[in-house]
Amino acid sequence: MRYLTILFILYTSLFCTCYAKSTENDEKTVFFVFSEECFDKLVIQKDFLHISCIKKTLSEIISYTIIVLSVILKAPQIYKIIQKSKVTGLSFDSIFFELFVYSFSIAYNVHKQNPWKLYAENIAILIQTIIIVALFKIYEKSFTLRQFYVRTAIFIGVNFPFFTGMIPNSIFNLAIIINICLIMFARLPQIWSNFRNKDTGQLAFITIFLQFAGAAARCFTILVSSTDGMLILLNVISVALNFTLVFQMLTYWNSKKGKKD
Repeated sequence: MRYLTILFILYTSLFCTCYAKSTENDEKTVFFVFSEECFDKLVIQKDFLHISCIKKTLSEIISYTIIVLSVILKAPQIYKIIQKSKVTGLSFDSIFFELFVYSFSIAYNVHKQNPWKLYAENIAILIQTIIIVALFKIYEKSFTLRQFYVRTAIFIGVNFPFFTGMIPNSIFNLAIIINICLIMFARLPQIWSNFRNKDTGQLAFITIFLQFAGAAARCFTILVSSTDGMLILLNVISVALNFTLVFQMLTYWNSKKGKKD
C-alpha cells in the first residue's frame, strides 16, 4: 500500500508539472476535443466536410484515447511476469533503454512547451516500465542488487539535469536525436533476441500490439498537430520497430504452440 501511495504521488506530481508547463500555448477547446473555430464549423454551421477541422478534432479524440489506454498499456505484461514468476524472453537492456526513451520524450516536450496531450501517455508508460525493471530485480536471479542500484543511479543522474533546467537549450535540441537512438537501442535487442531464439518468451501480445497501435495513432496526431520534423521522424521509427515486434509475435506464435505440444 505504501508503494502504491508513493507511485500515485510520483505519477500525479510529474503529470501536474508537465501540464502546468505546457498549457500556456494550448489552444482553447470546447468539450475538450473541439477548437473554438472547429466547434463553430462542425457543430454550429454543420459543415461536416471541413477536412481541416475533422482531422484536428479526430486528433484530439485519439490523443485522449491514447492517454486513457496508456494507463493500462503494460498491465498485461506486468501481470504475466507476476503470474509466471519469471522474466524469460524479456531483454533487460531493451527495457532499461525504454526508460530513457520516455523520460527524454517528456523532458523534450516540456522544454518545447508542446501541448501536454501529445506526450502525457509517456508519463504513465514510464511508471509501468519502472515497475517491470523492479520485477527484474525480484525474478531474475542473475540480476544483483548492486546492478539494480547502479542502473537506478545512472537513470536518475542522466535525467536530473533535464528536469531541473540545468541543461542549455542547445543540448535540448539534440535530445530528440538521442531519443531516436535510444528507441532503436530499446527495441533492437528485443527484436534480435526474438529472432535468435525463434521465440518471444514472456512477451505479452496485448502489450506489444497496444504499443504498436498507440505509436501509429500518436504518429497521426503529431502529423496533424505538430510541424516538428524530428518529432515526426521519432514516431515513424517507433511505429516501424513496434510493427516488427508484432510481426515476430505472430510469426513465432505457432512455434510457441509446438513447444507446448
